[in-house]
Amino acid sequence: MLELKQTQKLSPVLTQQLQQAIKLLQLSRLELMDAIELELQENPILELEEREPKDEAPEEEAPTADKDEVAEWLDRYSPSEDYVPQEERERPDYENMLRKTTNLRDHLRFQAGLAELDQGERIIAEWIIENIDDNGYLAFPLSELSEVSGFAAEELEAVLHKIQKLDPPGVGARDLQECIMLQYEARGRRDPIFEEVVGSHFDLFQKANVKEIVKQTGYSLETVKEVFEKVKEYDPKPGRNFSDDFTSYVSPDVYVVKTENGFEVFLNDDDLPELKMNRYYVDLYLNKATSQSTKNYIKKKVTQAEWFMKSIQQRQKTLYLVSKSIVAFQMEFLEKGLRFLRPLILKDVAQDVGVHESTVSRITTSKYMSTPHGVYEMKFFFPTGINKEEGRPLSTNVVMDLISEMIKQEDKRTPLTDDEIVSLLRERHTIKIARRTVAKYRDTLNISSSRERGILD
Repeated sequence: MLELKQTQKLSPVLTQQLQQAIKLLQLSRLELMDAIELELQENPILELEEREPKDEAPEEEAPTADKDEVAEWLDRYSPSEDYVPQEERERPDYENMLRKTTNLRDHLRFQAGLAELDQGERIIAEWIIENIDDNGYLAFPLSELSEVSGFAAEELEAVLHKIQKLDPPGVGARDLQECIMLQYEARGRRDPIFEEVVGSHFDLFQKANVKEIVKQTGYSLETVKEVFEKVKEYDPKPGRNFSDDFTSYVSPDVYVVKTENGFEVFLNDDDLPELKMNRYYVDLYLNKATSQSTKNYIKKKVTQAEWFMKSIQQRQKTLYLVSKSIVAFQMEFLEKGLRFLRPLILKDVAQDVGVHESTVSRITTSKYMSTPHGVYEMKFFFPTGINKEEGRPLSTNVVMDLISEMIKQEDKRTPLTDDEIVSLLRERHTIKIARRTVAKYRDTLNISSSRERGILD
């Protein structure tokens, strides 16, 4: 028998206002200014604050309840007192703002934002995208990402497959074979011979051992050579086309300045307009002659304006608190430099600030922090870690810096091999990593192999 029953169920619903607040979190300063300009155009209640004394209450008589309600609207929003006034802010040397930029990860983030990913998958996607190097490869094994992120390797693997379907084809590959096969699959064609040669005999393929491939597959020499020609159509470094070859100036969102009281955080509020509600519409609302439909419209727009201003204020407050937390965690880096950058995960900052990890991920997206050592993307302060045999883990940035220094100081006649670098890292710094990891770091640093360096020198 069919039976109708009513049940109560709690489920999270993102209202339009909450969606707007979340969107504002991840906007860059320029994007935020564009969003404010758009809101000013669309909502007549909003106008720019001119820092003048507030007008006196209108002379028209109106119901006390209405007056109180409107007065509450006007007073409910005020600039936050958490931030130092602009005139008191110390500015770093603008020469420090000269930096190379790359657009690959931003390109991937944009696509991931349009992909069908749930909230948990979006956080994982951010981890994966941040660890894709400029050539388009995943820079670290999923096992390492699992250790530092806290996500299971299976979860990372599932989201990685979704990232690998984004543009450019081949992005997110873990090695050259996977990179080629991802590009092959993106073309949507079926070629069983190509799949067998590249998919099952790649070691021989890399060695250009055509005769052995012919022997093991039974294909003719001409057929195997055709596969070699087809592979030339694929890009071994799909991410490099997204690298900028020009130098650009970055305007930081946050300044970290050393003062007598230690390192202090100041938000860059330059050119960020302050908003207020338009008094004309308030007076119109209080006027007895105003129709109820007009009053309803004004009240709706006031509510929208209030939400927008609160969302901006919350964005600034979150940026400030997250920045303070990063400074606290990375104090040694600020005092001593890159070698002292420590591994850090979103969860650490989220727990410190008292927000969700996704909030930290969004507020650090497309934001820059000016420090005594230069200007860095805020994501820079969340490096993965390498375990040491003694002492606390080191960030991957530090390990890459050590490798770079070793190679700079090597005997050019006998360049250091990856195995020798592995041994030196263990002997000098008690760092234990695999040879393939050293090779990945070298590739990220655009440093050739020892054999190629020997030939060049």
